[in-house]
Amino acid sequence: MLKDNLAGAWSAAPTPFTKALKIDKPSVKRMVEHHVRLGQRGIFIGGTCGEGPFLPREDFRLLTRTVAECNKGRMAVAVQVSDNSYAKVLDNIRAAKEDGADIAVIAEPWFCGCVKPDDMLKYYTESIAKSVLPVCIYSRGAKEVPAAFYSQILKHPKVCMFKDSSCNPEIMNIALDIAKTRKNLTLMTGYELGMPPYLKAGYTGVLAGGGILIGALTVKMIDAAKAGDFDKVDKLQAQCEKIFFPAYGGPKITSWLTGLKYTLVKMGIFSTTEGYLHYPLPDAGKKKIDAMIEKQKNILFNKK
Repeated sequence: MLKDNLAGAWSAAPTPFTKALKIDKPSVKRMVEHHVRLGQRGIFIGGTCGEGPFLPREDFRLLTRTVAECNKGRMAVAVQVSDNSYAKVLDNIRAAKEDGADIAVIAEPWFCGCVKPDDMLKYYTESIAKSVLPVCIYSRGAKEVPAAFYSQILKHPKVCMFKDSSCNPEIMNIALDIAKTRKNLTLMTGYELGMPPYLKAGYTGVLAGGGILIGALTVKMIDAAKAGDFDKVDKLQAQCEKIFFPAYGGPKITSWLTGLKYTLVKMGIFSTTEGYLHYPLPDAGKKKIDAMIEKQKNILFNKK
């Protein structure tokens, strides 16, 4: 259920598949319950971590419906709707609303190498203006999207959230300036490898691809930032790294999505590591993950 205040810890969730590469509905239910246990304000599905660009349309819609049905309004549900044209984005938004989504998440087009600046801007402005859902803008720092665009699109009243994974200080400063006058615009860092600078600058939320693992810590991190305790924010970032670096294959992220899904299998949430993206996970990596789970199980499961 969409709240007026969206600030807080959110998770950009991975998608659970069966071995036949179909949506694993029992695992989706466990995944939703786990996010509730971690205290997440919202769940973002079909994003980068969720392999949304690779999902067949019917599978994507089944994922959205299943998450919405299992969630029962306890968290806000945001759905990736990005595509190659605003017409397709609007179709995706209508489907997302029909399937139970609360927020439509728009990133740059998947195929944007030949898109001219005026058409790129229109992709955003038309999608936002005609959306039947509130909109979250998702910046991955694509060079085809000039930073100046954000000065326009983040001011639109339908834009309620900004997921910033750009690692671009210019974009961050534009968002912060707009949020001074747009109090209903929630600024979320999507860069889980470096959350403190954004929270120190004034972002009020985290929307992390590793939220399914570090969600209990990001809740505390946001509370610490709100209290002005930035030493604690830094310490919590270091704690997060002790969890997601073993899962991802170290700072170079060599095992990323396979390692993340292996962790979730070992935690009893996912049934398989299957997906469209196959990162190598050697036996040595599995052993590091097994050791991490044993050491960090109280945090992973948010046990007191």
